[in-house]
Amino acid sequence: MNQNLFLTILLLLCFSAVLFGEPLGLSLEAQRLDMINEESIDNLMGKCINYRIDTLYIPIVSFMESLYESRILPRSNVLINNESMLTFDPLAYAMKKGEIFGIRIIPVVDLLTVWPSQDLPNNPLHLSKKQPDWLSRNSEGKLLYNPVLLDPGAPQVQNFIIALVKEILIHYKPSQLAFSNFYYPNPEYGYNPYALKEYEQYLRDNHSQIANFNNFRQDTLNKLMVRLDALVQTLGLTTRLLVYHTSNYENSLSQHFQDWVYWLNSDYVDTGIMWYWFTDKKNVAHDTQWALEHIKGQRIIPAFSPDALQYSQFLVVMNTILDFPVSGIMVDTVDSSLLEILNNNEVGIPR
Repeated sequence: MNQNLFLTILLLLCFSAVLFGEPLGLSLEAQRLDMINEESIDNLMGKCINYRIDTLYIPIVSFMESLYESRILPRSNVLINNESMLTFDPLAYAMKKGEIFGIRIIPVVDLLTVWPSQDLPNNPLHLSKKQPDWLSRNSEGKLLYNPVLLDPGAPQVQNFIIALVKEILIHYKPSQLAFSNFYYPNPEYGYNPYALKEYEQYLRDNHSQIANFNNFRQDTLNKLMVRLDALVQTLGLTTRLLVYHTSNYENSLSQHFQDWVYWLNSDYVDTGIMWYWFTDKKNVAHDTQWALEHIKGQRIIPAFSPDALQYSQFLVVMNTILDFPVSGIMVDTVDSSLLEILNNNEVGIPR
């Protein structure tokens, strides 16, 4: 069956589902401030119930601080600044409430972003203070600050990432685990001295092939994703891995060295959370169709930020996505009027 015929069949199935009133899934990305105490999480759960949100993505590692009980990372400053109880475990509480209310809880881990700016935290336990030699630099050896990043090309960083994910998998055994910002922010990044030593070995190992620094960075992320998938198998768990990615594949490769198509089609990742590169009708339509044609099993979830759009743009993006046979939509807004519009267009699972 050729790709055009396959997409046509999917479109017909989608239109049939709409005709008979079958709703799509609605996912919400929570923010760190949503996780500061039981009351804030309860309010978030209420929002999910009221607006038929079936899946909640919650941040548990952000800027190398934890919103769960961790022996590796320091406690999030968001919890400390909002006087959360030291015994409060946001992830455990959210998972418990999600099970009660029938809301799928997916922890989100940012494995690479250390800090968003050069104003690094003063906490001596923060990774920027403990392991400054792990941070990514440019080709001139200067530390990059927008954002500050762990360099995935450094073997020490890779081992740290495996240990961090292992801690989460063992203690919480989530059914799904999502990785955000799992890429190089731009081609300036990647010139950490430890990574450059690995690149020298990479050139020796691949001397008979076309090898360059871009290929090295892409292979670095590929191999790390393979290790993360193998970790799940080794632990005997059924946790499914998800990854955030931009919708434009060529841009992902050339600017971020993130081969999300390879990860999905090789089954190292179960589902891609596809954030649109440009949220206009033409790009949303093109990127959605491209992903459906190139990812086996339609394992992508379109995602966008309604609050960043004008109302008319929001409607255009939503309606454009709904023209395609997607299984659901992900947003990062708690605006009641926008969530209600999604519900009125059969996005959201009734309880």
